[in-house]
Amino acid sequence: MEIGSGHLWVAQRIPDDAYAVVGNQLAIQTIKFDDPANFMYHPELLAKTTAAGLYQPGTPFNFRQIFGTRADKDAHYSTPRVWYGHRMFSASQVTEETPESQTLPFLMHPDQPLTLQDARDFLTSHYQATPFDPVGTGTEAQRHRYRPITLAKTQESHLIQTNRTGNNILWLAMGVGVESLFVPFFNGITDTPPAYQRGGLPASLDSAYWIYKLVGVLVERDRTAYWPQLVQLQTELNDYLAQSVADLDRQNLTPVELTQVNLDLANTALKHFEALAMELLVAQTDLSPFNYDTDANL
Repeated sequence: MEIGSGHLWVAQRIPDDAYAVVGNQLAIQTIKFDDPANFMYHPELLAKTTAAGLYQPGTPFNFRQIFGTRADKDAHYSTPRVWYGHRMFSASQVTEETPESQTLPFLMHPDQPLTLQDARDFLTSHYQATPFDPVGTGTEAQRHRYRPITLAKTQESHLIQTNRTGNNILWLAMGVGVESLFVPFFNGITDTPPAYQRGGLPASLDSAYWIYKLVGVLVERDRTAYWPQLVQLQTELNDYLAQSVADLDRQNLTPVELTQVNLDLANTALKHFEALAMELLVAQTDLSPFNYDTDANL
C-alpha cells in the first residue's frame, strides 16, 4: 500500500508465487482499475490525477511515474537495494538490470521458492560479490557508491512470519543485522526480557540492543581475526532457534507457558552474545599501543 499525495493511495496484492523489494521510494507501477482482486485505491484517484493533468486517459496508469521521484538520490540510495534483491532471488531474469535503473519491476518471481533464511540474507546483505560491497575489494569510490541494506546506523531489522501452523513470529535483530541475530518473539506472549526493553542512550550493558551492538563494534576492529567467531555463533544459534521453534510448533502451550519459553530463548541468545563480547574484549587487550613483550625473567 502506498500514498502518492495527500490522501490518494493505492494497494496491490502480491501473488503467492511473487515477491517485491521496495526501497525508500514509491514502487507500485501500472494500476488496473478493473481488477478488484488485485488492486484497491482511493475512489477519487483517477478523477483527481486526470483533473490535475497528471494522467492522460487512455494510457496506462503508472502510479510510480505519476507520483514518484527519479532523482540522483534514488539512483544511489534506493534502487541499488532493489537491484540487489532481484539479483539475489531472480538472477536468471535480471541480467540487464543495473543498480541505478529507475524502471525496476515492482513484482518479481523468484528462481526458486523463498525461505526464511533468504529473507534474513537479504536484510543482512551489503552487495556481497559486487564491487559495491563496503568491505569488499572494489575501489574506494565503488565501495561507498550505494547505500547498503545492512548499515552501521541500523537500529533493528525484523521479519514477520505469518500463516504458520504454529504461532506467528516476529523475528527481531537488534543493531546491525549482519552482526546481530534474528530472535523469535511469538504471537500471544505477554512479556519480553527486561534487557530487550532497554535501548536508549546512554549505552548500558543491561540492554540487549547495546550488547548486540557491542559485539559488532568489537568484531569490526579486525574483521579478519574476529568475523569467523561471530559467524560460527550466529550459525549455532540460528540452528538452535530453528529447532526450538519446530519443537514449540508441536506443543499446545498456554500464553503463560509460551511467554516463559520465549523469555528463555531470547535470554539464551543474549547470554551467548554477552559471552562473545567478553571473549573479544579479552582478545583485544593485546591490541593496545602500550603493550610490551617481556621475557620469563621480568
